[in-house]
Amino acid sequence: MSLVSLIPAIAALLYPGILDLFHFLVGVQGEEVTAASWALAEMALVAAFAPTAIGIALAVSTTDVVADSYESQTRARRLALATVATPALYTMLGVMQALAGSRVPDEAAWAVLWVAAMLLLMFAPVRRTNADQMVHSGGLRVAHGVSALILVVFVAFHLTNHLLAWKGEAAHAAFMNAGRRVYRSDIGEPVLVAAMLFQVFSGIVLAWRWSAVRSGFFRTFQIASGFYLAVYIAGHMNSVFVYARAYLGIATGWDFATGAPNGLIHDGWSVRLIPHYALAVFFVITHLGSAVRVVLIAHGVRRHVADWVWAGGAAVGFVMAAAILMAMTGMRLPDGL
Repeated sequence: MSLVSLIPAIAALLYPGILDLFHFLVGVQGEEVTAASWALAEMALVAAFAPTAIGIALAVSTTDVVADSYESQTRARRLALATVATPALYTMLGVMQALAGSRVPDEAAWAVLWVAAMLLLMFAPVRRTNADQMVHSGGLRVAHGVSALILVVFVAFHLTNHLLAWKGEAAHAAFMNAGRRVYRSDIGEPVLVAAMLFQVFSGIVLAWRWSAVRSGFFRTFQIASGFYLAVYIAGHMNSVFVYARAYLGIATGWDFATGAPNGLIHDGWSVRLIPHYALAVFFVITHLGSAVRVVLIAHGVRRHVADWVWAGGAAVGFVMAAAILMAMTGMRLPDGL
C-alpha cells in the first residue's frame, strides 16, 4: 500500500486530538470565551469531519493512488471505508471504556486499537471477486432493504422527535413518550431490536463484499454510509440498552442524549457526540436516498435525473443534521412560534 492510501487512517488517528482542541478552545460551562477562540473552535469542529470525508474520497479513487495490484487496491479501499466510521467508532470506544472501568485515556486506547486495525486491514488476505458475483448475490441486499422498511417509520419518528426540541424539551418529551407506547411495547421493541441487529449484520457483510470491487462515487457512498450506520446502530444500542439501562440504570431521554448538565459543546467527553450524531442523521437520509436512486435507475429513470434526486436528498440530510444538532446544543424557537 502507498503512503497516500494511509492518509485517511492518519486523519482518524488525529481525530481525538481535534476534539480535545475544540474542548480546550470553548472551555467548560460558564467560562468566558473570546471571539478568536470561538472562530478557532469552529474550524476544529469542521476538521473533525475530515476523516469521514477523506475516507470516502480515497475509497472512490483507490486505483489512482495505490499500486495496481488488486490486493493493494482492496486493502486501501477497506482502510478508507473503516476511516469513514471514525466518529461512531470513537464514541463506541468511549462507552466500552466506561463499561470496563478502564483508566486508560480514550485517546491512548484509540491510538493502540486504530493502529492494530490498520495493520490488520493492511495485511489481511484478500479474496479476489468480481462485479458479476456481487450482482448475483442479491438475496442479502433484498433482505437488508426489507428490514430497512420496518425502520423507516421509526427513523422518521426519531428525527421528528429531535426537531421538536426547537420548541423546547417539554415538546420533545411529550412526543417521545407517545411514541414509546409503540416502540417500547412488548411487541414493538423486540421487532425494532431484531430489525436493527439485522441491519448491522447485513450492512457490515454487504459493505465488506462490495469493498472488494472498485465502484464509482454513488455506490461507494452507499457502501460507506451503510458501514457508518452499522457501526452507529451497534454503538447506540450498546449505549442505550447496556450502558444506560443495565449499567447506570438511568433514563435515556433528552438529558442522556445531550450530555447534561454540561451539554455537548462544553463537556470534554460529550463533544464527540456532535460529529457522531450529525453524520448519523446525514447518512441515514442519504443512504436511503442512495437506495432510491438505484431503484429509480432500475425502473428506467434517466441516470442524471436519479442523480439529482440523490443530490436533493443529500441537501435535505445536511439541513436536517444541522437543525437537529442546533436543537441539541440549545437553539430554540422564539416564544409564540
